[in-house]
Amino acid sequence: MTRRDHLLYMLKTNQHVIKRLLDDITEEESMVRGEGGLNHIRWLAGHLYGSDGYCFSLLGVKDDSTGQYSKIFGGGSVVSDDPTTYPSMAELRDLLYKSHERLFKIISDISDNELEREIGEEKKQPVWQPLTFLAMHEFYHAGQIVQIRKMLGRERPFA
Repeated sequence: MTRRDHLLYMLKTNQHVIKRLLDDITEEESMVRGEGGLNHIRWLAGHLYGSDGYCFSLLGVKDDSTGQYSKIFGGGSVVSDDPTTYPSMAELRDLLYKSHERLFKIISDISDNELEREIGEEKKQPVWQPLTFLAMHEFYHAGQIVQIRKMLGRERPFA
């Protein structure tokens, strides 16, 4: 398997998981945080969408849409309980799923040589390394969504 094949496998697995976790979440459920100030599902979906934007930038692809939400979904942002702060869950699902498809297309068309391209100022690394990290980051947040689904009394999406 090539690096590209590995990345595509991880990203497609993530998308399958994310769709199973998000497809049936209502607008109201998307704002549930539970005890301890967990991130709600709506914030997590937007955060994952923003992470796709970072993937695009690593790949040298212009993306104007994900960055517009960086203040409300970026790392370190304050999670609000006001649903009007965020796009609807339906809109976020659509944005995230389309972004995933775009990322699959870009990575499908890229060469392994391009994935070996070094990036970074002080700490040089091949571009495939932060892309792999971001795939793991997405799966980590999928685990958070699983916990919220459990609080909501939802059945396990995977048996």
